[in-house]
Amino acid sequence: MVQAADMCRLLEPRTNEQIYPSAGFRAAFSLLRRPQTLLRRCRRDFQSPSDDYGRWRATIIALNTILYCSPRNYLPPMSTKMLTQLDNDRIALMRAFVESARRLNFAAAARELNLTPSALGRRIQRLEAHLGVALFVRSTRRVALTDAGALYWRQSEEILSAIAAADAMAISLGDRPTGLLRISAPASFGRLYLSRALPSFLRGNPALQVDLMYGDQNVDLIGGRVDVAIRIGRLEDSGLVARRLARNVRRLVAAPDYLASASALRVPQDLRAQRTLHFSYLRGGEAWTLQREEEVVRVPLVPALRCNDALALYEAALAGQGVALLADFITRDSLHDGRLVPVLGDWQVPETGIYAVYPASDFVPSKIRVFVDFLVSAFSREAAFAPPQFSSTGSA
Repeated sequence: MVQAADMCRLLEPRTNEQIYPSAGFRAAFSLLRRPQTLLRRCRRDFQSPSDDYGRWRATIIALNTILYCSPRNYLPPMSTKMLTQLDNDRIALMRAFVESARRLNFAAAARELNLTPSALGRRIQRLEAHLGVALFVRSTRRVALTDAGALYWRQSEEILSAIAAADAMAISLGDRPTGLLRISAPASFGRLYLSRALPSFLRGNPALQVDLMYGDQNVDLIGGRVDVAIRIGRLEDSGLVARRLARNVRRLVAAPDYLASASALRVPQDLRAQRTLHFSYLRGGEAWTLQREEEVVRVPLVPALRCNDALALYEAALAGQGVALLADFITRDSLHDGRLVPVLGDWQVPETGIYAVYPASDFVPSKIRVFVDFLVSAFSREAAFAPPQFSSTGSA
């Protein structure tokens, strides 16, 4: 009877020629040289499956090799060309699966990948056929992941992330950043400042494509695949890297016409009798927190206008519709020319900052690094956001 070790030595020429076309299969070939280790691993892993995909892959390839090279010829030979084609297709199939798993909506995933739904469906079917398991449970009303699909999704995400990181690292060694840069910014700051600065950045980086999104709610950079976001206010401990761009000073403002007809406004409590214009996404809810030296006052509001767009509140304040709490980068010009004036000037709103944030990583892609450096240079002149100096009574 041929011993396992003897079989492995007999298999070496065929396996090198037909089964192992690249260095990626060396782990499996190493197992063939150590049959006792292979047997122990099979017993352990099949009784208690491992999460180590690489180890599983090596074990399965080694077993397939033994089965094919045994007298019963269970498996047909796999040529180098076949394996290469499978590896090339695998990335595209894996991307189709991951996007579908993220959204659990094949039509939405197809749009994101610029595919037709039928083409996406064929890729999922090919992947399931190759793996020999169903990755999705499909019905007329919903799509869900199977247990195998959930496990494969986690591993596939890691593999695709590693590929993207390797690509970014290689690209960054070039002279110019390339690819798609996805940016998220608050609507008011984006329209007033970022939109003006961006053409200069695009002229200096013609190989970049920019996807610019405006919105006043914080987006999940990882889940939304956003490269850089502009954040205004106090930053939470989110695991993001932050670069400060400028100060964010806010103050109470109103039009002179409104103040001429409004009731007296001398202390924060007087705001309760005023028409107030309130930003919906303010973290403190429907209240304003004001500070004078060590004294802090929180004033509950019943807003005359509540809106999720700061520029709409600014227009309402200019039109004499009430008192608004707005950032200097919005009201700067109107404070200079007197269309708006400060209210309760000796009471301050806690100062925060304007930041560029991006996901923490051991390696920062050049497109992110170049854009953040551009923002720091463009917006570091904090005087650009500063209104004229006012006395405590509100006059210049």
